[in-house]
Amino acid sequence: MSLSRQDEPRTDGRGANQKARTRAALVRAAGELVREGRPPSVPEAAERALVSVATAYRYFSSPEDLWFEASNETFSQTLAQTQERIDGAGPDPLARLEALIRGNGFDMLDNQLPYRQVAKMALEQWFRRADTPEDQRVPTRQGRRNEQIRRAIAPLSDQLPKKDIDRIAHALGLVVGTEAMISLTDAVGLDVPAAKKTLLDASRWLLTGALAELATATNT
Repeated sequence: MSLSRQDEPRTDGRGANQKARTRAALVRAAGELVREGRPPSVPEAAERALVSVATAYRYFSSPEDLWFEASNETFSQTLAQTQERIDGAGPDPLARLEALIRGNGFDMLDNQLPYRQVAKMALEQWFRRADTPEDQRVPTRQGRRNEQIRRAIAPLSDQLPKKDIDRIAHALGLVVGTEAMISLTDAVGLDVPAAKKTLLDASRWLLTGALAELATATNT
């Protein structure tokens, strides 16, 4: 039995559902290409999703748009798994932070392509809006790292005031995210195993150092 490609979406009452399915199929196909380490083009995604190229371009006018959605799908799966790891680590903030690093941080090092692509697009967006007034700019990132960091150190909310929690969360932003991966591999020149160990060391030192300093300040 041969499979035919999906053509122009329907325009009747069922058209919205068909459009959603076609878009989802394209994003899913592109996500598979991302996970295989291949930058997905619109024609490649269309081929894998059994969608005509003309139809695919109606949904994604550029490879960058497709990249963004496909990468987000990939990240969403990793984030959900990492959240489970964090919650399963118990109430110890250090154990929860390690679970975060071993989840998101290690995935960034093992599957660098989609994360580097999103970092590239974020930089390009920053340059495009460089002349835009500050109060009219939209965030270049979706704040995922902030949510994950807050989740990891949530048990500290019973021990420290909000201002100190904020300071710790801000500092941990240095070791949670694509910039840490790029810095360790490109600037420092570490291989993946060494970069993973360094991420764990840096995150642990940041948190234990912060807690020690705050404890000293409280006791003086």
